Amino acid sequence: MRCWICGGDAEGVCRFCGRAICKTHARTKAFLFDTWEDAGHLRALAVEDALHCGVCQPKPDPVDADFLKRDRRV
Repeated sequence: MRCWICGGDAEGVCRFCGRAICKTHARTKAFLFDTWEDAGHLRALAVEDALHCGVCQPKPDPVDADFLKRDRRV
């Protein structure tokens, strides 16, 4: 694969958008990858330094995801 930014050899893939990136253009950003409820508290697993391409713009605020709910009528 080639780096999305410079075309050089890619060393990784952006966790947020999937673009290939080389070490020179790789950035890091915190990534929350799982949540669950535990005794009334919301718990989470996160990676502090997930690869980020610096090109994509992850949303700073939550987005509505009700469309992911399963239709319970089936």
